[in-house]
Amino acid sequence: MNPVRALTVGGAVLLLAGVALVGWALVGAPRANGPAPVAAIGSGPAQAPFTGLTEAEVVVGDRTLRVVVADDLDERVEGLRGRVDAAPYDGMLFVFPADATTGFTMAGVPAPLDLALFDGAGRRIGDLAMAPCAGDDATCPGYLPPRPYRFALETAAGAMPPGDLRLVAR
Repeated sequence: MNPVRALTVGGAVLLLAGVALVGWALVGAPRANGPAPVAAIGSGPAQAPFTGLTEAEVVVGDRTLRVVVADDLDERVEGLRGRVDAAPYDGMLFVFPADATTGFTMAGVPAPLDLALFDGAGRRIGDLAMAPCAGDDATCPGYLPPRPYRFALETAAGAMPPGDLRLVAR
C-alpha cells in the first residue's frame, strides 16, 4: 500500500472511531446525574414477603428510599396485590425495559397508594392517587399515565416525596 493511501485509510479509521466515541457519549454513556442503567438496578435479594424479587435504593427529591423492584412482567402484574403495604420497604419500583404506557389497577390492593411516574432520565412526569379496590382487573378502575414513562414508584398514600428520581447504582 502506498504511504498516501495508508495515511488516508488511517485518517478515516480515526475519524470513524472519534464519531463512534462522541455518539456513545451522547447516547449510551451512563450519566452521573441520571438514572442507573436498568441492568444495574437492585442491590440484592429482597426480604420476605418479597422473596424472589430484588431491592434497591432510590433517591426521590432529597429523600433516599429503600424499595422492592418489580422488573419483569409477572412481578409488575403482581405488584402489591393482597398487601396492606410494602413493608419492610418504603415502596415498590416498577421498572420497564423501554418507555411504557401501561395503566395501573388497584385490583386486590387493600390500601390506598400514591404512584409517581418518571421518564428514562428520572424526570417526574405525573402523579396518581389510587384507591383500594376489592374487585378484579375487569371491575376495578384503571389509572392511566399522562404520557410514556420508564419507572413507576408506588408508596403508601401520603408518603411519596416530591422531586425527580435518581437510582443508586451498587
